Amino acid sequence: MTQQYTIADYLFDRVAEAGASEIFGVPGDFNLTFLDNILASDKLRWIGNTNELNAGYAADGYARERGFAAMVTTFGVGELSAINATAGSFAEYAPVLHIVGAPSTEVQDSKRRIHHSLGDGVFNHFIKMVEPVTIARAQITPENAASEIDRVIRLILKKHRPGYILLSPDVAKMPIYPPTTKLDDSQEDITSQAALADFRQALIDFLPNKTTTLMADLMVHRLGLQNQLKALIADTDIPYTTLSWGKTLLDEHSERWAGTYAGVASRPVVKDAVENCECLIKIGVQYTDTTTAGFSQDINEKVVVDLHYERASISGRNFAPIALKDALQVLHEVMTSGIDIVPKQFCREVKPHEQQGKDDEPIRQDDLWHIIADCLDDNNLVFSEQGTAYFGISDVRLPQGVTSYGQPMWGSIGYTLPASLGAAIASPDKRSVLLVGDGSALLTIQEIAVMIQEQINPVIVLINNDGYTVERAIHGEHQSYNDIPKCNWQLIPQAFGATDENSLIIKVETAGELKSALEKAAIVTDKLVMIEVIADKHDIPPLLADISAALKPS
Repeated sequence: MTQQYTIADYLFDRVAEAGASEIFGVPGDFNLTFLDNILASDKLRWIGNTNELNAGYAADGYARERGFAAMVTTFGVGELSAINATAGSFAEYAPVLHIVGAPSTEVQDSKRRIHHSLGDGVFNHFIKMVEPVTIARAQITPENAASEIDRVIRLILKKHRPGYILLSPDVAKMPIYPPTTKLDDSQEDITSQAALADFRQALIDFLPNKTTTLMADLMVHRLGLQNQLKALIADTDIPYTTLSWGKTLLDEHSERWAGTYAGVASRPVVKDAVENCECLIKIGVQYTDTTTAGFSQDINEKVVVDLHYERASISGRNFAPIALKDALQVLHEVMTSGIDIVPKQFCREVKPHEQQGKDDEPIRQDDLWHIIADCLDDNNLVFSEQGTAYFGISDVRLPQGVTSYGQPMWGSIGYTLPASLGAAIASPDKRSVLLVGDGSALLTIQEIAVMIQEQINPVIVLINNDGYTVERAIHGEHQSYNDIPKCNWQLIPQAFGATDENSLIIKVETAGELKSALEKAAIVTDKLVMIEVIADKHDIPPLLADISAALKPS
């Protein structure tokens, strides 16, 4: 007898079709029975995390690499633990499906005081709570299962933001017919051809004979348009920059790379290239306070050509709806049509970094990130925690092919450790490099256990600078609230399964020791490598010094 095809089977088949081959999460009594469907699937693999928040962070990192991710938690306690991660995915355009196991329909109808609820007999509190941080939500019933599962996943894929499905175990095991259509069958083209034609003509009229610079950012990556952007760069001569949110989108070792733009905190060369051109082409750019040093960008919008998610504009005149991919294609065609495009000239910084401290001296922040960057290769996924790591690595050139990730918009400390796990699982042919401070690591360090279990063998550079250094830079340099408990970081991985056979744990205090440790890490690819870097708690990267000054409370 053929085993019955169920609503849970339908859901997880759609999850696989959307692009996931793993699902993250934590078991709970309201989701246990349909977790069996994941284990029985030949398309999916279960990744159990140490808590729901970490599962959400891991799914976010996975989604950034794969384009879609899914996680499963239980009702109430589980889903609320994960909502911080979901909010970050919403803020930073990571398409994650959150599947929540709910009490049975009979229990909900009875309105009894059930564990994991608020005890008031009302079971829709939590689906209301996620409304601001999800693009679509659905409570699955036997009648709506196929249409609602498809609707939520399609909107996640279209809008590149999280969605939420509430599924009771009794509903999950009910029969349904397998899908007969594809998820992308109804993915309509949003672009108005009339708007696109007007945009083309406006470009033809606006672009000629103006000194031009290009700025790219986050949405290029989230929409998967990196190759289209690189083709435009290859076919033109204009200089370019990114915000730190879009770092590594483009070749940072080209003579046309001006640097990372950060408002008043920018190096003079990139500030000149961006703010003193006659035409600034912005592609997928979103300003945040942390990427622009408190919105300190000095850009005349009259000179801006702005290509965004579903619209384009020139000197403030909007053309919509136009999908970013279509606007980028038209921009490419116009710029290579023979019109006179004038590259903005700027004074290039061609000299390599000169190490400020000696190899046998304590590590300095103005050397640390250059030393790390010199040891990266095009196979690395670099996750930099929102602190000294993010601002340190944002200000140095990274090798072409490296993918750099951070969370400057949501800025939830502890995010990068589980997110780097998720990304490494999504792209097993790449090696994750985690740059994280001791304060942030304390929040999510237990996910090292899953890294070791999954044998993803990342390189973890843990900056031990005795507390919340980025907060000290903003306010309270000597205040006790910026201190953290003292930890023996050399022993912590052992508690989570590290052994000599699967891990290499190193402690360094000088620049020379760091270089040696990074060289070992590059060779030891079959082990998790954690390098504890001892740094002064008051030393900060130059970019952070400028940005923290802009962010200080008035």
